[in-house]
Amino acid sequence: MTGFLEKIKSYNLLHGWRPYLLIFFIGFLLYSQTLFFDFTYFDDSTLILDNQEILGNARNVGRIFMDDAFFSSARAKFYYRPFLNLSLMLDAHLGIITAKTGTLVFFFHFSNIIFHLLAVMLIFYLLNRLLRKRTLAFILSLFFLVHPALAPAVAWIPGRNDSLLAIFVLSAFIVFLNFLERPRLRSYLGFLALFFCALLTKESAIGLPLIIIFYFWFIDKGRIELHDKFLLIGGSAAVVFLWALMRQLAFGFGQSGQLAGLADIWHNLPALLIFAGKIILPFDLSVLPTLTDGRFIWGILGLAGLLALSLIFPPKRLNYFFFGLFWLVIFIFPTFLNPDTSAGFLSHRLYLSFFGFLVILGQFEWAEPPVLRRRRYFLIISAILTFLAILTIVHSLSFRNRLVFWRQAVNDSPNAPLAQRNLGVMYYLEGQPDLAERYYRQALRLNPQEPMVHNNLGVLYLNQEKYIQAQSEFYRELEINPGYEKALNNLILVQSRLKQEGAQNK
Repeated sequence: MTGFLEKIKSYNLLHGWRPYLLIFFIGFLLYSQTLFFDFTYFDDSTLILDNQEILGNARNVGRIFMDDAFFSSARAKFYYRPFLNLSLMLDAHLGIITAKTGTLVFFFHFSNIIFHLLAVMLIFYLLNRLLRKRTLAFILSLFFLVHPALAPAVAWIPGRNDSLLAIFVLSAFIVFLNFLERPRLRSYLGFLALFFCALLTKESAIGLPLIIIFYFWFIDKGRIELHDKFLLIGGSAAVVFLWALMRQLAFGFGQSGQLAGLADIWHNLPALLIFAGKIILPFDLSVLPTLTDGRFIWGILGLAGLLALSLIFPPKRLNYFFFGLFWLVIFIFPTFLNPDTSAGFLSHRLYLSFFGFLVILGQFEWAEPPVLRRRRYFLIISAILTFLAILTIVHSLSFRNRLVFWRQAVNDSPNAPLAQRNLGVMYYLEGQPDLAERYYRQALRLNPQEPMVHNNLGVLYLNQEKYIQAQSEFYRELEINPGYEKALNNLILVQSRLKQEGAQNK
């Protein structure tokens, strides 16, 4: 093994562009299986399949900036993410060009891999710049690259929203560091432009100005003049104002959705243990994690182990330690503003926050180069990375198609009505109405007010020509979900069928 290590050193694999090539090769190999995955019918069907006419026409670029991410007709809207839809539009065009060969979904998965690899390369560059330890930066970047908690950001098409966000936020922070070293107009405008792109990708980018304030007040206190600091803050505020104005114009004043209240934050706080477990001991890799079915034990054990390590190998630079902690908290915080806990704790939302955890890891004494050069540590790190890569490969398979995904969701979160309902839909689409009805009924047992279930049951009965039962289900749906267009249209259809039967009986 010593000879092997010496051979690696002789090739100087971490010099120049070589680490980036290694990241690309390892990452593409790891996720290459996802190129052959299908849609999961969890947001991807709504974002892509339901909007093929919009995404397939380049003339609709303007509409992307004037509507919500789902092109929803609902009154309350929240998700203003035009850059996500622009990326989907590009993939849709590539898919249309080769649609005859059946490769529509291929390009969406290919782009997801590329976005992830770009994000990891930026992480390596930024860690190397912050830590000034190239070997450590590379190890931590590989840890991010192969971590199974982040697999949904690659294997699940809508997960790209977080890798795209990371690309813009990390790039903006790098340009911000350039501005600190040498305040120039192009660095200043570059930072503002990238911050604006991040906001147009996902709302949680709004935390970036708080990150830069923390950095230049607690880490690089005297690097730039006070007026340059206020210039950064003022410019960031102007960008937020422009983004908020565009968002309101797109949704209509008074029509956009509102953030959840403090009560939701308090209710969702236990999910911190779920997230901690996914980061430190990623064994509870649910595709649809919920508070009800989540396992807190992994988070408790993981935090206890991290605390023990910090006592044995205390962090050397406390300011960077708290910077990493602040980064992690700021970008994970929006998750706890979500009142819908049925799908509020998806692990891909850890993507950008995870960088803060890497900064924290880089501050412990065990991460010092003399320690890392020891053979036993090399073996331990290699074993950990290999194990995480295997977990990632296995976890990614849960996203390979719609039936597998929703079966896994029910298996992971049996008390989630959403999982039961959507598995029923998948069985309906697979032509198995008996199984579909079984899971619809289970969803209603868990939540009698679960939306869309009665409508779906009504469709089953309508197809079986059980018109009275179908009519009853559509009425129940409209009691729970007033104004639901599909239920209204189905009710009109079934009433028409009943009239026809009545006329024939006469």
